[in-house]
Amino acid sequence: SELSEDASLSGELPSPLDPPSGCRFHTRCAHATEVCRAEIPEFTKHGPDHWVACHHPQSVPVSL
Repeated sequence: SELSEDASLSGELPSPLDPPSGCRFHTRCAHATEVCRAEIPEFTKHGPDHWVACHHPQSVPVSL
């Protein structure tokens, strides 16, 4: 699967030795909210073979 342009990440990669709180991608995600900064998302199933760890998977367009 390919990410659409809207779902691309920019900015600096978080440090693996000192990762940010919550979702590890919230510092680079345009769709991040307060829950993303506070809580690590759990994997949820969004299709027969498609799992995501995101608080807002419906907000991030992805081409499958």
